[in-house]
Amino acid sequence: MDRDNKVIKYLNEVLTNGIILDVGAGNGYTAEKLIREDRNVIAMEPDEKMIDLKGNLIWSNGVAQSIPFHSNTFDAMYSNWAFFFDGITDIDDGLTEVERVVRNGGRIIIIDNYGEDEFCSFSSHDISSMVSEWVKRGFDYHIINTEFIFDSVEEAKKLLTFYFGEKGNEVNKIRLEYKVVAYSKVVKKS
Repeated sequence: MDRDNKVIKYLNEVLTNGIILDVGAGNGYTAEKLIREDRNVIAMEPDEKMIDLKGNLIWSNGVAQSIPFHSNTFDAMYSNWAFFFDGITDIDDGLTEVERVVRNGGRIIIIDNYGEDEFCSFSSHDISSMVSEWVKRGFDYHIINTEFIFDSVEEAKKLLTFYFGEKGNEVNKIRLEYKVVAYSKVVKKS
């Protein structure tokens, strides 16, 4: 996925210096790529089995709806394919917490599937993000055109059947169009 690192390049361009929170950091891959001399990334992950302590990250165990940090701790926050929940209440609870821990003027960035692409077409249900719901919450959005690139058709089938079941066996090429949406909002506190 995104072998050209277009999502990481985008995040690197729009994130400020300072202390950044990665919500749903997974194994910390993206967080490690975004660390610079003037930027520190704190990786927060709810699943302790995902946390990889071998890298150079500071880790926290937690969820977006209950972030274990003081108010106004972070200069920005981002979440890659992890800020999705079972309902609008969960999203709003998560955003309330993120806005609490991000300083006034800091940026919130949410990365998700845009949809309307080859990769998402293999799913039997709609896995695209609901752009209108994020816009209602005051977010701007930017579409990043990237792709899944596989070393072989067999590798593509293996991944797509893992995600999408038997429909994944229909893939017959090593490159699949993939559109990503980046939602962005500046925190404004009174």
